[in-house]
Amino acid sequence: MVNGQEFLEAIYSIADEKRIDKDIILEGVREGFQKAYEKYFDPDAIIRVDIDQEAGQIKVFRELAVVQKVEDEISEISLTEAQAKYDADAVVGGAVYEPVVFDDEFSRLAIVHVGQIIKQKIREGEKQKIYEEFADKEFKLIYGEVKDLTESNYLVSVDGSIIPIWNKKMIPGESFNIGQTIGFYVENISKDDKHSQVQGTRTHPGFLQRLMESEIQEIGEGSVEIKAVSREPGKRAKVAVYSYDSTIDAIGACVGAGGQRIRSITNQLSGEKIDIILWDENYEKFIINAMAPVRVISIDLDLEYEEVTLVVPDEQLSLAIGRHGVSSKLVANLINLKVNIVSLSDAAGFGIEVLWNGNITKEELESHEFLNNINRRRGGDDKRKRGAHKDEAQQDAKKTPAHDEIDETNFVQATSIDEIQENINLFDEIADSSNETADFNVDELDDTYDEYYEK
Repeated sequence: MVNGQEFLEAIYSIADEKRIDKDIILEGVREGFQKAYEKYFDPDAIIRVDIDQEAGQIKVFRELAVVQKVEDEISEISLTEAQAKYDADAVVGGAVYEPVVFDDEFSRLAIVHVGQIIKQKIREGEKQKIYEEFADKEFKLIYGEVKDLTESNYLVSVDGSIIPIWNKKMIPGESFNIGQTIGFYVENISKDDKHSQVQGTRTHPGFLQRLMESEIQEIGEGSVEIKAVSREPGKRAKVAVYSYDSTIDAIGACVGAGGQRIRSITNQLSGEKIDIILWDENYEKFIINAMAPVRVISIDLDLEYEEVTLVVPDEQLSLAIGRHGVSSKLVANLINLKVNIVSLSDAAGFGIEVLWNGNITKEELESHEFLNNINRRRGGDDKRKRGAHKDEAQQDAKKTPAHDEIDETNFVQATSIDEIQENINLFDEIADSSNETADFNVDELDDTYDEYYEK
């Protein structure tokens, strides 16, 4: 027989541990006993389960229809018998409830069904609880403690709820230990997800935006607004900002004295470098700002097809593309357009009209000052000849005619974001095989950006 008192105490203990409403658990008990009766006795019976929480009793009743003449003894009872046994006020057409006597087999069956249903109720209750707790935290920055690590995710405790953050949502190369506090961006909240109701991430552009809002007073107060964010997590990010208050320098407010503010955020992103860009409502000016330190010769903007074609100096084509295409991707995501980039010397061959509507004139492009600046940024002769210490055989191998015929400044020609990856392998092969014949060095691309943005 079921010991109601002990059974209910165990149920309440589970409810307290899981922080689930007791009414949900009690509903599970009722459903469990009903299913047990249907399976053990009669699948068509109408069952009522009463739970006396104070007395610790669980009672099961079978509903019987009161009739003048009984035709179905399983579901009907005569008026005379109903009034004599169960309810003196019973009437034909009404119903009375017959107590069900438990035996050991029924009790065991009932407990099994109750256990199954309560597990389901607990899962549903936990999901509802998590949804209610985090519904107002969607698209926000929250913090939690790392409780455990698995092969695929970090398990983070936030106010007692465990939130998994998948490895693919972590910044490449970063790691945390159990007990550490970790911040993340709530990308999505769902009522029912078998993997994770709360989608946490440290790679989403929103994570960087929320960090800046929390760390930079002017952004938090609204005097400086973040207009767009583009990230290659762990590598580089571009953030477009603007201030409607002419007395506030939007970029200066974000960078801080000596770069202290932006450095603090970079440290929280495992060294991810952040370029602060001035947003402009004029799309062409915004594009020019986003492309810096690359100078733009020509801008052909097609908003109908959400595409822009840019002509840049030959000497800066590789810088415009960036190592592994990072720079081009960042710009494309920041301005939310497909970006096609072509060098000046290749523009004519692709039938691209050079409009000279960028931020450099033909005279400036051909000036010694521009060329000297390009050479200076490449680090001078010493950096271009870092392989000079290698033996003669290695040097001769680098200077074979087959390699000398490769012109890296022309290697990446007219290209779009979709085409960049096609050139990456050859680009890396060239960069790895020689440091002397190249007009640029991929290891110096980041240095060029840093030098520009640290001015």
